[in-house]
Amino acid sequence: MFFRKLKTALMLAAAISLAVSAPAFAVHDILDSDSYILEETDDGWVCTDLEGEPLTGWVEDEDENLYYFEDGEMDQGWDKIKGEWYYFDPETGILATDTQFLNYDVDEDGKVVKIHEW
Repeated sequence: MFFRKLKTALMLAAAISLAVSAPAFAVHDILDSDSYILEETDDGWVCTDLEGEPLTGWVEDEDENLYYFEDGEMDQGWDKIKGEWYYFDPETGILATDTQFLNYDVDEDGKVVKIHEW
């Protein structure tokens, strides 16, 4: 009985360790660069599939910059995506990573991880 509980506890600890070490984007699909068209319009950047339909989701460019598109339109500023807060440069739309904005820390995956109260 004791060893069965110990085994269960160790398996649970291992599962939690693996979940915590997984990158945030493991839960996000990043669009394959061959599956979308990125185009600048008068209103900003637009992302569509190869048939011209607006896309929603994460896009990585050739310089490994990450962007998020909502119905084809580039996200800018603060946004909550799948329960997590992210900051996108208001001019370029590039996801901020491993930095601090105002009183917010942003981790290497772009998620807000700490709020400083000054």
